[in-house]
Amino acid sequence: VRVPRLKGEKMGLFATRSPHRPCPIGLTVAKVESVQESSILLSGVDLVDGTPVLDVKPYLPYCDSIEGAVVPHWVKMDDLLAVASVDFSDDFLATLADCWPAIDKKSLYTSPEEFQILIKQVLSWDIRSVSQRTQVEENYEKTKKEQVHNNEVRDSIYHLNLEGLDIAYRITSDSNVLVENVTISPK
Repeated sequence: VRVPRLKGEKMGLFATRSPHRPCPIGLTVAKVESVQESSILLSGVDLVDGTPVLDVKPYLPYCDSIEGAVVPHWVKMDDLLAVASVDFSDDFLATLADCWPAIDKKSLYTSPEEFQILIKQVLSWDIRSVSQRTQVEENYEKTKKEQVHNNEVRDSIYHLNLEGLDIAYRITSDSNVLVENVTISPK
């Protein structure tokens, strides 16, 4: 798989935390209490007694959210995927409120405002693939050269599907996210 943190370099599937695996292996967060010869003592796992642990991956603070978790220095995020800001168009919340009845009973969230917070959290990291980011950077440089007298450069529109809603957003060349619109996803 191509790993975003490695700027698109390939890494073996089983050396990553990719959810796209050839077999349905469960994932859980655990605390490493100690390492004793060839054994690892784990705590806080949500496993049935006797379940084999096949592999251990590092805790990534930008993916997992456990207050007080300690990570080795080499694992810490270098903000490669962080965006500068996440802003919403003026009429976004009103549009989201109009769409809300279609997902209200199925949603884990209690209100459009709470759901908007989720969107902001998801988009606070650049979730585009490495090839999408690279292509946009190349297009931006090309467009910038061609539009010497025009200060406006068009950004690509991306779509995020959350709980049956299609969220349309742009990421500007200076890593600002503008969430523009929300519609009910086609079935």
